[in-house]
Amino acid sequence: MKRKTYSRLILVILLCAFTILAACGKNNGAGAGESQTSGASPSQTTEASSAAPEASKEKVTLKMAMWDSNNEFITFLQEKVKEYSQVAPHVTVELEPFKGDGDYLQAMKVRSAGNELPDILELKPNWLNDFKEQLIPLDGAGFLEKNQYASKYAVDGKIIAVPTVSFPELVYYHPSVFEELGLKVPTTWPQFIEVLTKIKDNGKYIPYAMGGKDAWPDYPFNEFIPHIVSGDESYLSNMAKQDNPFGEGTAFYQGFKQIEELYQAQVFGTDPLGISWDQATVLFSSKKAAVVAAGLWFLPTYEQKTGSTEDIAAFPMPYRASESEPLKLMTFTDHFYGIASSGKHQEEAKAFMEWFYSPEVYQTYIDKAQLNSTFEGVQSNVQFLKDFYAQNQAEAFTYIPGDAEYTRISNAIQLDVKALGQDMMSGKKVDDFVGELNKKWAASKASK
Repeated sequence: MKRKTYSRLILVILLCAFTILAACGKNNGAGAGESQTSGASPSQTTEASSAAPEASKEKVTLKMAMWDSNNEFITFLQEKVKEYSQVAPHVTVELEPFKGDGDYLQAMKVRSAGNELPDILELKPNWLNDFKEQLIPLDGAGFLEKNQYASKYAVDGKIIAVPTVSFPELVYYHPSVFEELGLKVPTTWPQFIEVLTKIKDNGKYIPYAMGGKDAWPDYPFNEFIPHIVSGDESYLSNMAKQDNPFGEGTAFYQGFKQIEELYQAQVFGTDPLGISWDQATVLFSSKKAAVVAAGLWFLPTYEQKTGSTEDIAAFPMPYRASESEPLKLMTFTDHFYGIASSGKHQEEAKAFMEWFYSPEVYQTYIDKAQLNSTFEGVQSNVQFLKDFYAQNQAEAFTYIPGDAEYTRISNAIQLDVKALGQDMMSGKKVDDFVGELNKKWAASKASK
């Protein structure tokens, strides 16, 4: 009995030993990444691990925030980001849309203070300095290689957000109204005021639909004209190097005097400060107003309101004083996306952005947005824009926001050029406020 028990014990031990040796041999033959005899390279090991079933990966939800006034575009983007789960089944992207950039900015500032920003957030170019501490650098990311504008918007030498669209700033008009009144498209600032004055004198149409109640619609004038007049895309940053950038002889003063001339012509209807942007677009869309200025982003809104683009055309805002000067077309780069440094899934966010900006996916975005591409190899398919470029010869002038020092000083003195536009529409003159602006600017600049 004892012999049988002893024999069985020996047999069990031998079987266990055989099993262990067999397992070791199998592992060696499989080629572990550390083994020098297996012949497997580190890249092969990485590929093997990335080929693991997605189901075994931790489930991740990425929060993505953006704004847009176009409900149809918001719906499109909500459905588009859901498609990423087909590429990375363990990742779900949830889009949080806002209807306006004002409410959006306020919400993001509150969340930033609480360290609760979404994983991926949308920004305007002039917000980059305000959020630079909350965004990770994107330098080296694959999707930046073909972006035509990203490097222009680097903050402290680092790219912290990628521009998604660009578009020209346009003056929209009704060709039928111009034909009816015998008007030609203006190519200089004096001609522009003359055309609007003729429309006003005729009395049938509001010359220009302003929407001054909202302040921001005067940006083609109060924000852009000094920039264009300077001839310097880095004008705002260079302002921060000056003690008195608002007085006579400066681009600001010259540009605002130009604006003053337009506002004194009173070509915005009887109550420009009592009309909102939405009301102004209704006036233009219903052909009660002849002219309105906005970026290319306005075209889809107009088409939704009217159902067609048959009686709308555009020309560059003729900021120049005479035809001997170059005609410059303000080009705005917008909808920057960055990754929050407080996010727990930064690598997943980068991978999503690589997919989002891949040519196939990004092309659908540009086609739906009806704006210009910021990436080489992807072209806009907006016929209206193609016609505009074919009919108008102008030099592109890129809007670049001010650097950190400009942002610091302008925030400190609460510089709001659009609010100044409202004041000017109500009768305030340039000489009434430039002196005070210079005093505040110099004091704030010296206080650093």
